[in-house]
Amino acid sequence: MYCPNNSVDALRCNQLLDVAENLIDKQGVVSFRFAQIAKGAECSTNTLYKYFESKEDVLICLFLRNTTSTQIPVFIKEHPELDIYQKAVLPLLFTFAVVKRSPIFNILRVVSINSMFWQLASPEKIEVLRNRVNLFWSCIRVPLEDAVNSGELEATELDIRDLTQSLYFFLAGAASTYESRLMDEKYFTNDDETSLRHISRLMNRYQWKRPITQEMMQDMTLRISEFLDKGKTKIRSCETCLGIGKQLTCRDDE
Repeated sequence: MYCPNNSVDALRCNQLLDVAENLIDKQGVVSFRFAQIAKGAECSTNTLYKYFESKEDVLICLFLRNTTSTQIPVFIKEHPELDIYQKAVLPLLFTFAVVKRSPIFNILRVVSINSMFWQLASPEKIEVLRNRVNLFWSCIRVPLEDAVNSGELEATELDIRDLTQSLYFFLAGAASTYESRLMDEKYFTNDDETSLRHISRLMNRYQWKRPITQEMMQDMTLRISEFLDKGKTKIRSCETCLGIGKQLTCRDDE
């Protein structure tokens, strides 16, 4: 099912997705039914099927408009002054900020990227999802490559790949654990200081020209919060998602 190609269709899609997100918030991702979206939006099922083939399509679109890889390129464009150290930690800090603001994002992330789920969606949605997932990996890896090229980081190709994966695996685990609430405090401490300390340790195992500090990351966290506050009405929308399109890398020249 193709994404909307005009403002009227984009507005209608946003309305349907808002209803779906509200249903998930009240009933959970498993319990809500596809047909309930049409009822909540006060439209016919034919209108619903015009934009989405299935519940899988809806959930993937909800993930796409919430995902940080849709928002990070916008943030970078608004903050051209960011140095390579700030860009290197941006994907992690941005994701933590979004998770805290929107618990539903975690649910959508875990469900949408599961291959048993996304394979049931329409081919068009799968293509956009695949591009958006790879865009996020790019947002982690590209700053590391740029740091090496600019002499701010001494690392081999294997080092870059290992650090990229380490950061992603830490982020995925921490983000999932954040909303679980099943672990005792002796196993998991949910606070910003702990998260920043872990990121700093992961980064500083490698040979940066200067260390990645918690103070720098705290400043970045404030900037991200201001960005999300300012753009909360427009960021999570079909328009922003369409603006990113099929972008595969966060590198400006590609």
